[in-house]
Amino acid sequence: MLLPPLTRSSRLRRSWIVGMLVLVAACSSSTTPDEPGPARLAGLPVRLTVKQRTTTEIPGAAGGLRLTIDDVTRGQVMVSLAQASGAVVLAPVSLHAGQTVPFELQGVALLLNLEKLDNALVGDDVGTFVISDPAAGVLTEPAKIERLLSLVASLQGAVFIRNGSEHTPQEAADHLRSKWEAAGDDITTARQFVEQIATKSSMTGEVYRIRLADGTEVLAGEYLAGRLAEIEAGGA
Repeated sequence: MLLPPLTRSSRLRRSWIVGMLVLVAACSSSTTPDEPGPARLAGLPVRLTVKQRTTTEIPGAAGGLRLTIDDVTRGQVMVSLAQASGAVVLAPVSLHAGQTVPFELQGVALLLNLEKLDNALVGDDVGTFVISDPAAGVLTEPAKIERLLSLVASLQGAVFIRNGSEHTPQEAADHLRSKWEAAGDDITTARQFVEQIATKSSMTGEVYRIRLADGTEVLAGEYLAGRLAEIEAGGA
């Protein structure tokens, strides 16, 4: 039995239906609902501990953001951030304990702080990290110490006097950092850093002094205590 030929309108309707079916099939094949979308962070600040040579999912990012660290070596570690898709969020950067590095996630400015490094006698070394919103204005204690060290290193024209010897601002900052790293978990606050690290020599007990660019000589501990108060008040 022969079917009657299709009219022009029937052919157009059939072509439209076929086209829609092809489009739906194409969309279905390219959609992966189980794949995590662009990462966003909730519940800031976020704190996490990561073993060396591992990658860890960031809490609050629904599996969409991951932090990777390399070997902990000489008080520092290489750190990077990436989306679950592999897109780089923060290129590998070397961080000391207490250092903070900015990064951007979906147009939002954030801070990654390496709060501390723990060297394990048995097992893997680990790093503790904090991700925070700079707009919140909350500084961790290690971040306050880093700010103090930066202030010391930037005192142009100043001379630091330690055990009778004169040192440049950068030499002074490097010395204070080495003392801080050697103290480990004994120093947990910026106030302790000023009082136990930056005030006097741990070997001779002689107080540290700073000769400022204008010739004024001050006690290092008192000077840095004042700068810490400014930092905590949001003025430095």
